Formats: sequence, structure tokens, C-alpha cells
Amino acid sequence: MTNDNRPPHHTETGFENRYPLPDRVKRSFWRFMKRRYFGAENWPKAKHQRGKIPTEAPNLDAIHNPDPARLQITWIGHATVLVQYGGLNILTDPVFAKRASPFRHLGPARYSQPGLQIDELPRLDLVLLSHNHYDHFDVASLRKIGNAPRYILPLKNGVLLETAGINPDRYDELDWDQSLSHGDLKITHVPSNHWSARTTKDRKEMLWGGYILEFADGYRFYFVGDTGWNERLFAEMGEQYGGIDFGLIPIGAYEPSDFMRHAHTNPEEAVQIMQVMGVKQALAIHWGTFVLTAEPVDEPPLRLASARKDAGISDDDFIAAPIGATRFFPGKISHPIKANNDTEAAQ
Repeated sequence: MTNDNRPPHHTETGFENRYPLPDRVKRSFWRFMKRRYFGAENWPKAKHQRGKIPTEAPNLDAIHNPDPARLQITWIGHATVLVQYGGLNILTDPVFAKRASPFRHLGPARYSQPGLQIDELPRLDLVLLSHNHYDHFDVASLRKIGNAPRYILPLKNGVLLETAGINPDRYDELDWDQSLSHGDLKITHVPSNHWSARTTKDRKEMLWGGYILEFADGYRFYFVGDTGWNERLFAEMGEQYGGIDFGLIPIGAYEPSDFMRHAHTNPEEAVQIMQVMGVKQALAIHWGTFVLTAEPVDEPPLRLASARKDAGISDDDFIAAPIGATRFFPGKISHPIKANNDTEAAQ
């Protein structure tokens, strides 16, 4: 029996993108592997990429003594970012593993070390998880972080989080456009154009997406998660959620474009997201860490610089920072956010 009351992106077995794009390319794990190893593209090898991505020693003094009146961003690598504002410490998609893979000796290997180790992190208030792919959702890393922070994640992902030893009372699952409060902070789960899978048999069974954080002082922060460019989706989201002070926007894992374009944005499309969503300043993420696709690992920031110039965006407003770098941005707050371990969900 079908459930006529379910939202359009809910299916019998899981979820679907809000506005699926027409596509002639058939995708599966096995087609990806065939393209990866027998296709025409010359994919980089992780062992040859070490040292190609700029790094910076972490500013541990700033990380452990942040100024609550300004936004402080530390890029740990890939989509793992420490966000500090208003007295809150927030971590996105924590992956500290040597591989983005279910296997110990197979799968995409890390060629750039994390900019921070888990034991160097400050006390965390929140962990935001965008979806269940191995380069974004690492069970071993989450187990080490433990039950101290509150976890926010998309629908149906809680059972996976529990395999990391996280208690059910320490996390909240959200559907798209659903919000909850963490003290004075409002967190809204927003759509992206992507998919989910941990195996070859569970595609799209767990939801995916991004987050918009609205602080009590009006400061608005956007963690895009993984997404392909979808003009209709982002036009609608721009009208509903546009006007963002700072964003974490992915720029890597885009070649071969015919295979990747519905899942990942290239730098030019990342700039389009910035413009359509009205993002004032942004950090480039989802590059420089794992070989996931065929483009040269140091190409994304070069293409970002060109796209930024063409769009009239200053170098300081969409940055590709070194791994480990802490950067500071003006905020609006005059006092720390009131934190609360209890959350209240709201539609």
C-alpha cells in the first residue's frame, strides 16, 4: 500500500532528489569502477599526490580560546570543518580515517593528513552530518568523538550513527526543510542534489542534504554538504533561504563531468551556488584530501580563482585555504549564544 501523505521526495524504499535531472548516463558502483579503471581518463594516484596541497600548522591557541564575537573556521580536510561562533564549537562531517572506504586496504586513500587530530579538538557542542558516504560519515572517527556533542543528521541515518556507539538521545534526525533549536541556535536541514549509499544494495535509503544555521544575532551559516548543480533546486532555495553570511561550498570531485555532474559541483558551479544563495563569504571544501575522481588534485582552487574573477568576487570572499588553516571573519554577535543540550524540533 502506498502512503499518499508522504512528501514527494520520500519513496517506497527511501528518498529521491527534489527535482531529478534528465540523464542518459546510467550509474552504479560497478559502472563507476569500470569507468575508474578502464575508462579513457587518467585518474591521479593518491601516493603521487602527497605534498601537492598547501598545509598550515593549526592555530591551537585560537582554536581553544575563540573570540565569540567573530566567526572562526578551521579546515581540517575534505568536508571536515571546525566552525566556532558565539561560544559554540561545531564540527561538520568528521572524517579522520586513512581511507574513505569500508575496507582497510582498499578504496580512496588520504593523501593529505588532517589539519587537526581528534584529541586536538576543543569541546564540541554540535556535529553536523550531511550524508552517509564514506568520505563524509566515518564510523571510527565518530566513535572516538563519542557522546559528548549533539549530532544532527538526515532521516534514517541514526541507525548508522548508533554503530559508532552514539546513544539515541544524543542525536536528532531531520527531514528537508525541518528545523530544530539548540539553545538560541536554529538548525534547518535543507535539500541538496545528491544520493546516499554504504553498500551496493542500499542506494538512496538514507536521506542526504545540507544545513543552514541561524544564530540569535541574525548571523546565517550554510553547510552545503555534497551536491550537484541543479538550477531549479537552488533557485527555489535561494528564494526560501537566501541571504547567507558564510558558506562551506564544495568545489571538487567533478570529472568525468558526464558521470559526476549530478552529484558534485565544479568550481564554476560552486560560484553559482554562492550567487544564487546570496552567500557573502565562503570556504571551499571537498577537495585536496582523497582521490575520488579524475581531475588533477590541485586543479579545483585554480579553476575557483578563474571563476571567482569572472564573477567579480574578491579573493577574500571565496577562499581555498591550506589544510589546517584557521581563518577569521567578522560576526554580528556581542555575547555568546545560549547553549542548551535539549533541542526542540519544529517543522
